Amino acid sequence: MNAKTKIVCRQFIFLIIPLFVFLVVTLFPFYWILNTSLKGSREIFNIPIKYWPSHPSFENYTYLFRNLGFNTYFRNSAVVSVSTTLLVAFLSLLGGYAMSRYKFRGKSAVYVLLLVTQMLPAVVLMIPLFRTMNYLGLINNLLSLILICTCTNLPFCIFLMMGYFNAIPKGLEEAARIDGCSLLGAIFRILLPAMSPSIVATGAYAFINSWNVYVYAIAFITDKKWYTLPLALNVFQGEFGTEYGQLAAGCVISLIPVIIIFAFIQKHLSGGSTAGAVKG
Repeated sequence: MNAKTKIVCRQFIFLIIPLFVFLVVTLFPFYWILNTSLKGSREIFNIPIKYWPSHPSFENYTYLFRNLGFNTYFRNSAVVSVSTTLLVAFLSLLGGYAMSRYKFRGKSAVYVLLLVTQMLPAVVLMIPLFRTMNYLGLINNLLSLILICTCTNLPFCIFLMMGYFNAIPKGLEEAARIDGCSLLGAIFRILLPAMSPSIVATGAYAFINSWNVYVYAIAFITDKKWYTLPLALNVFQGEFGTEYGQLAAGCVISLIPVIIIFAFIQKHLSGGSTAGAVKG
């Protein structure tokens, strides 16, 4: 066995096989959800277990949209997630720039406060936030979820944007200011194009967190017409049983936007965001 063959064998044993096992363990639950969603209620409990339905059917999916109004729940989740993403991306862009570029009194305290917000679990904040939203008349209102999701995602996103701004040379905005550009103009016309991959990553983080929000949603939303998808999935878990086929179909529908987001950001996160921005 020559040296090249030994290298190939080592790569196969120590790289390819572990990666294959990891992919199987990771992807099998997603496959099983899809498999279950295409089965009838009787076939789900058949023994021996079938790893693919005998007669694949989209009956569970059609039932969700025709009988349960899943399109309304999907729209509610989309409104909350898109609104939160736009707000967080804009505010974290400004906040990250301020934390990166300016020195001001109390900056260390702001750092600490941003970190402390990440230490508090959602359950601890639920009661005071519920009383606040009740006082503002925002119970059973999607605006309550938009505000809460924005506030809970913003601190971490500011940290992300601050790190991205630290990696960008100050010469970019200084050159823009010399050419007569205002501060906001330098940020949005010069830095924004250079930071597009970073903004996409920050927005994706905010979108996925707000898409999956459950603890605050179950506290603030009690009217079914304002349910988001995580709340709607609870409908299938009844007192006397669970509709596993419909639940699996709902999970697949909930996963589709997240998968699309990951596929989208993957092509936007290659290379450095400031490569070639300044001539050396």
